[in-house]
Amino acid sequence: MRALLPALLLLAGFAAHADNGVTSQDVTLGQSAAFSGPSAGLGIEMWRGAQAAFLEANSANGGTHGRKVRVVLADDAYDAEKAAYAAYQLIAKDKVFALFGGVGTPTIIKALPVVEKYFNSEGLFYFANFTGAQPQREPPFGHAVFNIRASYREEAKAMIDAFAQAGRKRIGVFLQDDAYGASGRDAVKRALQPLHLAIVAETTYPRGQSFAASMEPQVNILRAAKVDAIVAVGSYQACAALARDARRSGLDVPIHNLSFVGADQMLRLLREEELKTGLNLTRGLIVTQVVPSYEDRDIPFIAKYRAAMDRFDPGSPPVGDGSYAPVGKYSFGSVEGYLSARAFLAVLDKAGPELTRHGFYQAAEKMGRFDLGLGEPLEFSPTRHQALNAIWFTVVTPEGWRSVKDPIPLLRQGADK
Repeated sequence: MRALLPALLLLAGFAAHADNGVTSQDVTLGQSAAFSGPSAGLGIEMWRGAQAAFLEANSANGGTHGRKVRVVLADDAYDAEKAAYAAYQLIAKDKVFALFGGVGTPTIIKALPVVEKYFNSEGLFYFANFTGAQPQREPPFGHAVFNIRASYREEAKAMIDAFAQAGRKRIGVFLQDDAYGASGRDAVKRALQPLHLAIVAETTYPRGQSFAASMEPQVNILRAAKVDAIVAVGSYQACAALARDARRSGLDVPIHNLSFVGADQMLRLLREEELKTGLNLTRGLIVTQVVPSYEDRDIPFIAKYRAAMDRFDPGSPPVGDGSYAPVGKYSFGSVEGYLSARAFLAVLDKAGPELTRHGFYQAAEKMGRFDLGLGEPLEFSPTRHQALNAIWFTVVTPEGWRSVKDPIPLLRQGADK
């Protein structure tokens, strides 16, 4: 996964620029994410969870080795054309120590060449992106990125295997028409191949689609193909619209969403629509998550997350258009943000008081297995830049999302129709 670092980069390049974003009192990260537009909830929730973790660490003993973590924000609005410039501004103008918590495949794909350039010249790296796509996990960029979450390939495999065991083998896909959708399509195809299955229907929608948009044409294509399960690879507004129009039309098959969707925001839109129409629009929804549910309070990590959110109660970031406001205190997105920040802090602690980018990078690769109370170990090494592989299944209940260890009994319902 990791390219060999040139000796001159290790001995000279890093040392020449080691202190960007570091003072005796602070370490400054840069986060470019969706803080405005139809996908603003994704970036804002990621920021809220990370902010709670950083405020928590900053308030304890004056920070990590006496340094407080500060985050400078840039709003790329989940617009791929803005992503490279936003990353460049954070690196070259704001002089951040590292990039953290980027959101979305199309944006991060555009930012990765910028990160690679500054990795080679200054040792800058990306930490904990909110995407499961492959480009930041493989050459030529994988060595410059530390991922926390499981990949879309792992999510798709877990879900496709469950569908197949439940007797659902006619899989249709609903894809965002960009790099994210392409990554999801590839993940589904790879998951189906060992089962000697193929996608039976493919539909797409343009990035940035709102909940008000009709997905009837896509539903009609899926229905005509007689799908018995759907994998949706999109963000919450469009995926909520798909679920709404599928259920309105009587297409009553399970709809799976990848973790990136923004499950809490999707459910909120559908619940509001249910109140207006009296229809059940959330039956059969399932989301694979890369973090446990914020309702799993018996998990020590989740207990700490909730305590931090309660204590510091991050509101909305100081950037964006105000189109999204958090409704509840907890969300899957903020759990992931909190986890990402806690992992960063664990490496920061190991890197010691003499902080440099090179020192942090080495510390990350020497972490081995480490425990954050998640119930699953995290692990970094020179050949492993993805800390977790775990997948959690979640389904809708009257109280909200609920984790289930085995979704197959639920998926079998109606499979023989």
